[in-house]
Amino acid sequence: MESPVTPAVASFFKNKDLAMVTDDFTVVHPCAAGLDVHKMQITAAVRRQTTEGFKVEIGEFSALPGGLKQLCDWLLEQQVDAALMEATGVYWHAPFEALENAGIPAMLVHAQHVKQIKGRKTDVDDSRWLARVCQFGLAQPSMVPPREFRELRTVSRHRRGLVQRRSSVRNRVHKVIDRSGVRLGGILSDVFGVNGRIVLDGLADGRSSDRILGSLTGHVKRHERLLKDALTWLLSTHDRLLLRDLLDEHDRLDKRIAEFLRTVKNGLKPWQEQLELMQTIPGVDAAAACEIFVEMGPDLSVFGNVERLAAWAGVCPGNHESAGKRRSVRARRGSRHIAGILNQCAHAASKTKHCQFGGYHKGLTIRRGHNRATVATAHKLLRVIWAVLRDRKPYVDPNINYDELVVHRNAPRWIAQLLKFGYVSTTSYEDMQLVVTR
Repeated sequence: MESPVTPAVASFFKNKDLAMVTDDFTVVHPCAAGLDVHKMQITAAVRRQTTEGFKVEIGEFSALPGGLKQLCDWLLEQQVDAALMEATGVYWHAPFEALENAGIPAMLVHAQHVKQIKGRKTDVDDSRWLARVCQFGLAQPSMVPPREFRELRTVSRHRRGLVQRRSSVRNRVHKVIDRSGVRLGGILSDVFGVNGRIVLDGLADGRSSDRILGSLTGHVKRHERLLKDALTWLLSTHDRLLLRDLLDEHDRLDKRIAEFLRTVKNGLKPWQEQLELMQTIPGVDAAAACEIFVEMGPDLSVFGNVERLAAWAGVCPGNHESAGKRRSVRARRGSRHIAGILNQCAHAASKTKHCQFGGYHKGLTIRRGHNRATVATAHKLLRVIWAVLRDRKPYVDPNINYDELVVHRNAPRWIAQLLKFGYVSTTSYEDMQLVVTR
């Protein structure tokens, strides 16, 4: 029986030591640097291609400002063409900006994309491997927006964290009043609306039910009987104290959220046209448009196409094909910040009447479930955002006849004006009214 090992494979195993150190790749950067970034130190390796092969020099520097200056001076002295580092939490920000200020081309890569084979794990080996990855262009650099957008990102993400804290406070308010027997959430659609806050403040201050009901607007008159029944329960002293503290915290968070949103909007004033175009899409309000635009950056060409943008955002399925069969996989991991915003906007768009996203989400929910339908709707929403920003045109829903919608909204006012100025008679107006009703 013949050996299944081909001559090429046999030659590889015979010269395996030589094969492991021979670089058969195309050199992209003749002199490349790899940085292994930690909290307090940075290990740097400079790999230089020479006629005899390659030469590697190692340096260790402090992650403090003085060490970053020494690192940049050393890299400039070595005349490196590019430097590559992993995206390790928030530690990469300061070295990346220091390299930018020094005029050294810096690249950021996903840590999973440049992971070494297990074993012999040291900082020096990591930096040497990153230098080799940089020199031969073995990894796709991550998208790093301009510095002003990186700064706006921190503000926008902090604001989103405050919104999540406010949601937690609202849930705790619901717990307090539900535990006390005042089931306000089952009567009013928005407990933190105008009338809901009147009731909550009245309960926290210990006002009587008659005073609370007397200060409500006419919008809740149809719920007056239920509200009167619910307010017969009195909150205890401790519950009133807890409710007042939660409402005060909610108001403070509201002010901080509004302040940070103003900061983001002021920073995005040069791109006001793009923000207004995004707000024509169902489910995308002013705050969501700012958050999405800050995460994506001003230049969409860095993604190449909408498929890569969806993959980066983490709202498209991964690929797993074996033996000609495509296996089911979860949505690939991407930017959790923009994915969360898109899923929230997709949920809002699915609730919007007379738009394509509502029917799309409903049809997928029946077959695939609510969560998968929401992610798929977020993917569709992102593709629409790409098209709107690319074409610089407002969103036009294919399921809506906008001319009919305008007529339906304005026909009563138009007819009233025609009747007022004598263009139509009362009899003809009644006939027209029948037509409009039909």
